[in-house]
Amino acid sequence: MTARLALGTSAAVLGLMITPVFTASAASAAPATSHGGVYNCEGGDVAPGTYRTMIITGVCYMPAGNVVIKRDLIVAPRALLDAVTPGDPPTGKHVVPAAVTVGGDVLVAEGAVLLFGCSPNISCGSPPGITFNRVGGSIVGFGAQAVIVHSASIRGSLLMFGGGGGAAARTCAAQPPGKPPVADLKPWSEDPALDGTPVYSDAEDVSIGGDLTITGLTSCWLGSLRDQVRGSVFVTRNTMGDPDAMEVENNLVSGDMICLNNKPAVQYGDGGAAPNLVRGTGVGECGFGVLKPSPAPKGVRMYVAVSTRSLGTYRGTRTGKTVFSLPPVKTLAGDTIFAQINDIVTTGAGLKTVPRTCRFNPSLPPGQSGEAVLGTVFPNGSSSYEVFETCTFSFQGETGSVTIRAYGTSTPSGVNSGTFLVASGGAGHGGLSTLAGWGTFTSVGQPGGSLRLVSHLRIT
Repeated sequence: MTARLALGTSAAVLGLMITPVFTASAASAAPATSHGGVYNCEGGDVAPGTYRTMIITGVCYMPAGNVVIKRDLIVAPRALLDAVTPGDPPTGKHVVPAAVTVGGDVLVAEGAVLLFGCSPNISCGSPPGITFNRVGGSIVGFGAQAVIVHSASIRGSLLMFGGGGGAAARTCAAQPPGKPPVADLKPWSEDPALDGTPVYSDAEDVSIGGDLTITGLTSCWLGSLRDQVRGSVFVTRNTMGDPDAMEVENNLVSGDMICLNNKPAVQYGDGGAAPNLVRGTGVGECGFGVLKPSPAPKGVRMYVAVSTRSLGTYRGTRTGKTVFSLPPVKTLAGDTIFAQINDIVTTGAGLKTVPRTCRFNPSLPPGQSGEAVLGTVFPNGSSSYEVFETCTFSFQGETGSVTIRAYGTSTPSGVNSGTFLVASGGAGHGGLSTLAGWGTFTSVGQPGGSLRLVSHLRIT
């Protein structure tokens, strides 16, 4: 993944499942400023507040607070919106950028750049944070230079038609910090957060209510990782300059998955991920019979996509206790950001933890022992969170290291629920190197500190 923006810590900083009840209270939100009509940002920072429609015509940032756009957000031709560079809290060490809510669509025009949503995978890594941005419509790029979305919820579709920064080797050459990319592409090169990084497009940990379509994109790197897509996925006629590109993996797809005429073909790259999980039909490079090495080029050969209908269903229980927490951080938006590490045990059918492998070990990096969680408590007492876990599990007589990523919410009364993905695969994972699967969890009907798990798994 050499073309990706490398800011903050890695995703291994945090791990899976959450203590079932959160009681942290958030401070009252700062008063929002209402802006009637169409707001045009010609450059600089967008102030927190509520807007009807917003157009970005320069290089603009959303560093702090709540930014609510009732209708559409438009990034005009050759403009840039950076909604990932942290600036909240405004004093002290910044954790996250603004929390952004768009009621309508997000439109990214020809030659424009959108950076939307922050997590430890991009910018918000030290200290860690997630913005949990929301879009009521779709995100659509028409010839956009780059569209990068992390840890956001999109009610409609995520669509990228054409565009990119070019796939020439000279264009895609990374540069040392402090130097612009070899091809000084504007507006990409005008954002200091992209210092020396070649142009790429990416969607990670995104919930998509419609389709995910990426077609005709010519750039340096393309990724779609751990996205949950209720519609279908179409990845066609894309050309990338980085041989590690076209990492379309570990997505959970309710419809079909069609991947055709991509250069390079859809692959695992260097991420060591698990297969895509598809309820409908897998076609072309994402067909159910296609094998690729994970990680490339000489890792364990694994299926690019697996039918969810081929998975077995298993029921189990997770119990745990919190053993370490970072001090909570209150933002200008009125949210409380938290991070904690838990000791856990999973029992029942499905994945079972090997004793003492999911316990906090201060001599190891966070996320490599025990279970870590990163989330936000909102002013109404509800919360959203992502959790990451790497532990040793046993399943069907095999034992190996497995990384799991989970996505959940908690109601104000402390009821937790969500989904999780088996996120790891390939070399280095023992007998579970080719494990594929996903599942759901809930605290309903469970004692404190416990979650009910329903897993769908198969060693492929």
